[in-house]
Amino acid sequence: MLIRLLLFPLLFLSAWVAADTVKLDSGWSYRWGDSPFDSNGVPLWTQEPELQNWHAIHFPADPPDRADKENIWFRVQLPEGNWRDPVLYISSVDLIVEAYVDGRTIYSYGHFDEQGRGTFEGWPWHMMELPADSLGKPLYLRIFSDYKNIGLWGEIKITERSELISSVINESLEGIIVGVFSLVIALLAVILACMQTERRMFISVALYSLSAAGMVIPGSPVSQVLLNAPLLWDYVGALGYFLMPVAMALLMETWFKDRSVRLYRVVRWVSVAYIVLAIGGSLAGIIELSNTYPAFDFLFAVSLVLLFLPALRGLSGFSRQQWAVLASYGLFAALLLVDMGVAHKFLPWVKVPIPWGSLAFSVVVVLIAVIHFNQTQRELKSLNESLDRQVKERTAELELLSYEDPLTKLKNRRFFDESFMREASRSKRQGCPLSLLICDIDQFKHFNDTQGHAAGDEALRQVGIKMKQAFRQSDLACRYGGEEFVVLMPGASSMDAVARAEELRRAVAENDITLDGRALPRITLSVGVASWPGSVSRVDNLFAKADEALYKAKREGRDRVIEAAYEAG
Repeated sequence: MLIRLLLFPLLFLSAWVAADTVKLDSGWSYRWGDSPFDSNGVPLWTQEPELQNWHAIHFPADPPDRADKENIWFRVQLPEGNWRDPVLYISSVDLIVEAYVDGRTIYSYGHFDEQGRGTFEGWPWHMMELPADSLGKPLYLRIFSDYKNIGLWGEIKITERSELISSVINESLEGIIVGVFSLVIALLAVILACMQTERRMFISVALYSLSAAGMVIPGSPVSQVLLNAPLLWDYVGALGYFLMPVAMALLMETWFKDRSVRLYRVVRWVSVAYIVLAIGGSLAGIIELSNTYPAFDFLFAVSLVLLFLPALRGLSGFSRQQWAVLASYGLFAALLLVDMGVAHKFLPWVKVPIPWGSLAFSVVVVLIAVIHFNQTQRELKSLNESLDRQVKERTAELELLSYEDPLTKLKNRRFFDESFMREASRSKRQGCPLSLLICDIDQFKHFNDTQGHAAGDEALRQVGIKMKQAFRQSDLACRYGGEEFVVLMPGASSMDAVARAEELRRAVAENDITLDGRALPRITLSVGVASWPGSVSRVDNLFAKADEALYKAKREGRDRVIEAAYEAG
């Protein structure tokens, strides 16, 4: 291989003085059957001076009246010329071939047994070295084929070896570029499929890209120069080709999943079954790989149409992305159908740009997949931000609920305990006054027992309302538990605290309470007040002193406000 690559520059230099390329697309004749050989291995048909058993044919492929014949010979007169290193190029042969000039073998591909039969060994392009004395003489081609076609296919020309290799490389560039590009896409799609949630989309892109690479790389003539293993390349090409409807069904299902999903899945699984039977049967020797193509081509042609038709429903509702997928799919499918027509000789031979059709479809699919991926990422980001906001809002609500009494909508004992410690520390640090009120509904148990729990709840709610109305926003009114309430008044002197407590007591006593249209007995409050500095020498003793004052109010007849006596420091 290294020697071949090193010789390329010399071969190109020799082409500068080369003769023109001559195409051998006319002047052929054919003869059905196989020639007998003499004792020296010379085919007798090449020695016959008369040509009455030979029939003229424009192109050496599929003569009429084949029936079940599997052996044929073709003959053509080689042109004369001043080539320095002439070779005969043939795009492909169905299936194995030997070439003779002057009764001697100049080229052989495949093995003929004693009955003149052989086995499929791949579809390579052929470069036959022409001896210097062969020009101007008849060339004989011995061919065996149990395939549906027999003979030559594509281009047949005589040219310089260097010119041919240069032509092979140039013709292969597009296939190699598309193949490598497809492999890169497949690798990136696999990586994204492993990292992201849109796995189905990226797996289908990866499968299609691998399939495309499997089609175009083995189909590039230079692949045979890099690795002369035609049958191996044909297996790779067959697998890539047979996988194409599976990948395309997955892609169409991804982009048109609201259409005939069942049809896409049927196409996919029928194709998978065919791959297993065809490739497995060929490897097991049950069937020749070449004979698996005609049935698959028919299956693929039907699949291309079936995959396309459901997407045509509801064209007016298509997004631009769906239009792009449909248009590129239609172009690629049309090229594939034309290529099938050429391969099965329904259409004249022409080089169909399958690699570029595949590349166009790949680019569209990848671009849309990236756009869809970015859009999904933005949506996920927006969703995550929305969820974060909802979590924060819910957390705030829960925190609020954990600090709020559900009946009176005042803060609860937990909140008071935390606030009291904080406000007491601040008052000591800043030297500002702090007052505390402890309130208790008088004879609430009797009220609750005689009027009912619903009436008791309503009484508690009314006290909560009056407390919110009586105190400043900076004051903290809480339901401490049961019928007991507390009010923490930062910055309030004992005089201010007693005045507010008296206002609250009076508002509660004068408040009319009704429940379901029924008037309830009025309730009263007893309030104990303690302030720092004043009632207590230590701010930590505020609660105990206010509680003592509350009980004193209860003992002295209820419905009153009592301020705790001054405590010497």
